[in-house]
Amino acid sequence: MNRNFETAGNGGKCATVEWYTPIEIISSLGKFDLDPATSIEAIKQNKSAPNYYTKDDNGLVKGWFGRVWLNPPYQNPDIKLFMQKMADHNNGIALVFNRCDSTWFQDYVLGRADSILFLRKRIRFNRMDGTVGDSPGAGSVLIAYGSENTDILSKSGLKGKLVRLENIPVSSMQLGLNFVGN
Repeated sequence: MNRNFETAGNGGKCATVEWYTPIEIISSLGKFDLDPATSIEAIKQNKSAPNYYTKDDNGLVKGWFGRVWLNPPYQNPDIKLFMQKMADHNNGIALVFNRCDSTWFQDYVLGRADSILFLRKRIRFNRMDGTVGDSPGAGSVLIAYGSENTDILSKSGLKGKLVRLENIPVSSMQLGLNFVGN
């Protein structure tokens, strides 16, 4: 679930900040054990995981276990904190907007994830009432933590480009250095 959705159309106006991942996306990625950033309404719609934390539970302070599905709140600092916890947990798949230039993306995705699936088309997320929303203002990526999750992304049938990442130390990325081979 993301709570800060970039809207397209309708003059950028939106009656809600709650948007849910379509069940087709989640079901193509297999079974998850935990969704640490969801709501009761989202669970009813997309059945992301049998175990979950809502905003009231605060998934940032709870223990994470098993294979995690994460569609975090998209506002700062929440997205940074959830992505840091996902990188530390290192077992699951996260869905976020394609924001390669953001600090959290460079620190907790490029510096820690195993792969990224750049989705071919923009996801039309569901509204709270279950209807499909308009096209969002940005494309989305699925980020795999753990080699097993990279394999699942590669076999998911979702259209896009899968990029396997070399875990280059952040200090090298900050210097703009990328050493390949010897």
